[in-house]
Amino acid sequence: LFRSLVIICNTVLMAVEIQYTGFDIGHEIGFPDYDAPGRQTWPGAEEFFKSSEWFFGIVFSLELVIKVIGLKQKVFLDPWFYMDFTIVASFFVDRAYGNLPLDPMPLRLARLVRLLRLLRLVRKIQGFDALYVLTTAMRGSLSVLLWSFTLLFVVQLMISFILNQFVMAKIVDPETPDEVKTKLFSYFGTCSRSVLTMFELTLANWPTVARILQDEVNEGYVVFSIAHKLTIGFAVVGIINGVFMQETFKVAANDDIIMMRQTERTRTLHTHKMQSLFRHADASGDGEVNKEEFNTIMGNKDVKTWLAAQELNVSDSDTLFDLLANGGDILTVQDLVVGVARLKGPAKSVDLAVQTGQVQRALEQLNQLTESLEQLKAQQVRPANV
Repeated sequence: LFRSLVIICNTVLMAVEIQYTGFDIGHEIGFPDYDAPGRQTWPGAEEFFKSSEWFFGIVFSLELVIKVIGLKQKVFLDPWFYMDFTIVASFFVDRAYGNLPLDPMPLRLARLVRLLRLLRLVRKIQGFDALYVLTTAMRGSLSVLLWSFTLLFVVQLMISFILNQFVMAKIVDPETPDEVKTKLFSYFGTCSRSVLTMFELTLANWPTVARILQDEVNEGYVVFSIAHKLTIGFAVVGIINGVFMQETFKVAANDDIIMMRQTERTRTLHTHKMQSLFRHADASGDGEVNKEEFNTIMGNKDVKTWLAAQELNVSDSDTLFDLLANGGDILTVQDLVVGVARLKGPAKSVDLAVQTGQVQRALEQLNQLTESLEQLKAQQVRPANV
């Protein structure tokens, strides 16, 4: 947790330092409202950045040393070690020689990559369930995303080729004003511009492109613009979104860790509910519920409705008490938690299989007993006949 906090603080510091540098550049180029350099806008900021750089450099260095001592030779098998080593080495070279021949900012940005290491902790931290669901779903749906992008890109590329040919005729027309040529070329002059315009027409501010085609090329393009928006921008994109969401939900539903956490969350919620019911049923407060106390609480209509909502039939409270207490006279909170979890809901296949096996074994024992009785009867009849 401390390491994650240090990385986050260093990220915030980098953002502030970039903001400070922007003050200087904006002042140099004469950008509006940037009337003073950074040293005047934020006095003392440079000294603070240097001190902070020393602090984070020492912290990252200590982390690297601890990792080498703890992992020993195994540390060289970790690819993150080499990135950490590069960051620490660049820090000391920068402190020793003043300025590096290369811009140290890319190395500083490399620290941000370390934030991805936090995702490894998600599997172990219960509070990050939502984050883990998001990362798992995105990782599992990458193939769908790739094919969706490929399909949409190919369609847009084909349409951009056709549209480019028609618009280029307008651009090269000598009678077209120069400002119109410039405007049309900025949207359709090259392949890359045409493809970007098609994605803008599909996913972004499509009326702007539609108005340009209508006003500057031909009014008949209004049919093309509306048809493209309804087919590609609405129908095709809607289908892609639906398939993507379905695949995302499927991946999230089939992940083992998500299923385990959902089961644990359901079990915890059930335990809390049964403990609350036990406290209301235990009128004597001795930590045990007898049949009289149980029948009293089960006589409450609201309690019956509440249990029925949890798929537990309470039509016969005496029978239910015997099942929960395993034939005893006293019901504990553990008996209630385990028993209700076992009895609620419809019969499952495993329950039917267990009951079928028990009946089968009972029938086998009954047949053996019948055979034994017949043999005994035969032995008793034989001496009488003799």
